[in-house]
Amino acid sequence: MPAPSNAAPTASVDHFQRGVYYQRAGDFENALLHYRELLKQNEFNVQAHNNLGLLYQQKGLLEDAVREFERALFIEGSYVTARTNLGVALLEQGKVDAAAAHFRSVLQTQPRNLDAMINLALADKAAGRLERGKESLLRALAIDPRSAVAHYNLATLYDQTGEVSSAVGHYRAFLDNAGAEHAARAPGVRARVDVLTKPRQP
Repeated sequence: MPAPSNAAPTASVDHFQRGVYYQRAGDFENALLHYRELLKQNEFNVQAHNNLGLLYQQKGLLEDAVREFERALFIEGSYVTARTNLGVALLEQGKVDAAAAHFRSVLQTQPRNLDAMINLALADKAAGRLERGKESLLRALAIDPRSAVAHYNLATLYDQTGEVSSAVGHYRAFLDNAGAEHAARAPGVRARVDVLTKPRQP
């Protein structure tokens, strides 16, 4: 899940910064209060709409999240962060093709955008386009060979298509590059590597 943007707007800095603070602390109600106060003062604040969308998304309120991301893009169509976040929310709603279209739009203007590249691979995977998903993730790793997220998702694709040695290699690369934010996933990955590398009984 993307982190809320902390780019401070020129007006109502207090409400914005407090909204970000409470959002990062997991305090939905106070974050919501400050973002709404900010938007009362300036309804065209794209960062506030984007962060409010993330807030709703974190609570599983996907329709509200999509609405806020779309509002941000209506105000500023070139706002890449909101477009990527909109794609993620649509993907969570199962609207795979619509999500993929937004990720492709981001990549047209920012061909090296790793978030869009990895999310496009996830959309392709959800649509059954596994080889296209692999291609996107390999491009992402060509840009950032240490991307734990790209290694993990590529490993799961290779695992799904029965390419065991490639799956194991990328699972191990994930473990080598994973930070604290991936700690919860690491035990499951180690267990999967053990299964895939266990000698088969005759």
